[in-house]
Amino acid sequence: MAIATPTDEVLETSILGRARNLRGSPRIIRVGSVLFVLAMWEVIGRANPLFTSYPTEVASGVLELMTDGRLAPALLTTLQGLGAGYFIAIAIGIPLGFAMARIRTLDIALNPYVAALYATPRIAIIPLLVLWVGVGFQLRLTIVVLSAVFPVIINVRDGAKEVDRNYMDVAKSLAAGRWQTLRTVVLPGSLPYVFVALRIGAQRAMIGVIVAEMTSAIAGTGRLLLDLARVYQTDKVMVIIFIIGFFSIFVTSTLRMLQTKASPWRAESRGG
Repeated sequence: MAIATPTDEVLETSILGRARNLRGSPRIIRVGSVLFVLAMWEVIGRANPLFTSYPTEVASGVLELMTDGRLAPALLTTLQGLGAGYFIAIAIGIPLGFAMARIRTLDIALNPYVAALYATPRIAIIPLLVLWVGVGFQLRLTIVVLSAVFPVIINVRDGAKEVDRNYMDVAKSLAAGRWQTLRTVVLPGSLPYVFVALRIGAQRAMIGVIVAEMTSAIAGTGRLLLDLARVYQTDKVMVIIFIIGFFSIFVTSTLRMLQTKASPWRAESRGG
């Protein structure tokens, strides 16, 4: 009968430990999940290619869209309206959110309008906006601003109100002025809410511009998506959907990275 040596026990423990680490690694789980979904999609998609397509066909659709000259202009058109509208929404939403948090009269006066417009579906006002601004760049810009500005206002306002009262009392005891308190206490304390507002605003802006292009615009990614769907080019439709999804992930990841850079003390406290 073989007797396990200490070396064998150490080796077995090491192997089991590595297996547990691999099994519990988020990266391994994520990659495995993606591979499983792609494999299932390939099998199911080949049985119903008209309605679901499949990964290998979608890959060839990428090349076709890139070579036929439709994808790049559509993406550029969408990004122009998205970028300009998102910048305007941030420029309006962040200062107004802080102002509503610090000035009670302003908060009482504007809150009903902010809440009502935030809850109003953007698609419901597109026909009216078409009459006001047309179906070109102005429509994309307006929809993006209306989609992004209200979640930014609400989250920034709530974040500025949630700053620790003890810090506010310390600033008051040191005779800090309103602007100094805002700059040194309120703004750093509400940074997590500001970045949440930026992420939600970016997601709403993306939804808004695609909906606007699909319903009323004459160009852009949303319009291209609708045109492809009408002629049952499912593989190319999936390409557009993936591009939108990957771009949203990129924007969200970039904002998370900026949040870590802007508030390193939160990352250190979580790591500790």
